Amino acid sequence: MNDAEVSVWLDSEGKLRIDKDASPEIKELVREHKQELIDLKTAVGLMNAADIRIIRLPLGHYALAYPLGTDLEQIRAAMKVLRHQSMPLVIDDEGLRPMTWEEWRHRRPVRREQTHPAQAEPKKALPLEFGGRTA
Repeated sequence: MNDAEVSVWLDSEGKLRIDKDASPEIKELVREHKQELIDLKTAVGLMNAADIRIIRLPLGHYALAYPLGTDLEQIRAAMKVLRHQSMPLVIDDEGLRPMTWEEWRHRRPVRREQTHPAQAEPKKALPLEFGGRTA
C-alpha cells in the first residue's frame, strides 16, 4: 500500500483507526498526533452533520453559514480546532439549498410581525400640520 493512500477514521465508538497495511512510520506518526486527529475528525463531522458551509459574501470575503437551531458553542469549538475562528458566522435562512434565479425571484418574502395580527392595534393617522400664516 502506498503511504499516500492510508485512511484514518473514527469508528462508531469514537476510536481512531488506521489501515492495517499502513507502514510502521505512518502508524507511529498517527499515534503521536492521535488527539489532534480525533479533534479534527470530530470537528469536521460536526460541521458536516450540522450542514455548516463556507460561503462567499458579496464583497468577496468568506463566512461560515449555519442553519437556525444549531448549537453555537459546538460550532465555535469546531471552528477553533479547524482554525477558522476568525471567520464570521452568518445565519443561513435559505436552508443551504442552491436556488436558480427563477426560484429566487419567485420565492415568498419572509414577513416578521412583532404581534399577532388579531392582537395588533390599528394604526392611527397622524394629523397633518402645515406651517405658515392662515388666511
